[in-house]
Amino acid sequence: MNKTVKNLILVFTLICVIVLVVFCIELFVINSGTENNTQGSTTGSENRPANTNRPNGATPASPAGSALPSGETDNGQTETPSKPIGRRYELPYSSTEKLLLYADGELFEHIEMDSGDMFVYADDEEEGNASLEICPASIPDGAEVCAETYLDGYLEGNESFVSGISQIKQSELSGVFVSGVKDGETFEAWIHDIGGGSSGNGIAFVIRYSDNEQKNALYAILDTLELIKV
Repeated sequence: MNKTVKNLILVFTLICVIVLVVFCIELFVINSGTENNTQGSTTGSENRPANTNRPNGATPASPAGSALPSGETDNGQTETPSKPIGRRYELPYSSTEKLLLYADGELFEHIEMDSGDMFVYADDEEEGNASLEICPASIPDGAEVCAETYLDGYLEGNESFVSGISQIKQSELSGVFVSGVKDGETFEAWIHDIGGGSSGNGIAFVIRYSDNEQKNALYAILDTLELIKV
């Protein structure tokens, strides 16, 4: 083999080595790029919020009719209506219903009378002050006519004011409201018609108080008034 042929073989060998090295480098670069893209895609999928495939990450609106049931909160728990605080009392109302109410046993003493029931504020030193009286009322001419003179025996000559029918605080009952003041004491009464004007029978709810603390405690009892079936 002459010198020229040897040189050609050497050159060809060098070219092959160079091509092989370049090919290996390119193959390594391509493989490295593919692996990085794969890892980036996986990480992005794991960290992406569930709603990023929606415009601006918006949460889809609930379909029609999918509102939460009444009394159910967003976390799936059901709200339970608050139970009135105090001792439960059931008082006579009619042949088919009873009058239900709750009174704080630490604040009020329950007294059963021949003419009805009385809840006396326990912190009062004077007997009869700050109380709720619930008793039958005869209303042959209607609750409004009865209310005009109903407080006369309590006010002893002081004037009373009839304001018309209104709800008895936050309860489900209503009555004709009348009020008056005597010697710093406020008297308020609701004359409730049992038969809707046909029976002539009613119930009077009379409260008396001297300050806001007493008033609020009495109102708390009135808030719980409810009729229940016998």
